[in-house]
Amino acid sequence: MYATRCTPFGKLTVLEVKEGHGGSVKPDVIKTLKNEAADLMDKLPKDALLIALDEHGSKKSTADFAQWLSTHADRPLVFVIGGSWGLDQTVLDRADMTLSLGAMTLPHALARIVLLEQIYRAEMINSGRKYHK
Repeated sequence: MYATRCTPFGKLTVLEVKEGHGGSVKPDVIKTLKNEAADLMDKLPKDALLIALDEHGSKKSTADFAQWLSTHADRPLVFVIGGSWGLDQTVLDRADMTLSLGAMTLPHALARIVLLEQIYRAEMINSGRKYHK
């Protein structure tokens, strides 16, 4: 729903990569994270600004996030949400920014909805339209 609402503001693609454990019942967490990181990095546009979602990332208000988005509109933005065990350190090290949606752990599907809603809300703020409050 929010992905569709964002389309008037620019191109938005939601891409999922496979979980890195290959369906194993008892996956190796380190190997899983490395596999997911490699898959993510292969799909990352070279000129993209990478924003990793992580509980230890910076916390921004909606208004601050809207301001931040408006100042980075000149490059492709890639937001990465980790799988069951989060993100491999190589992804966090490559990230241009680490962003937190809050201190609580969210399933990645729910984090995606929250992130898309905040992107939509920020774009509404930046375009001067009503929605924010």
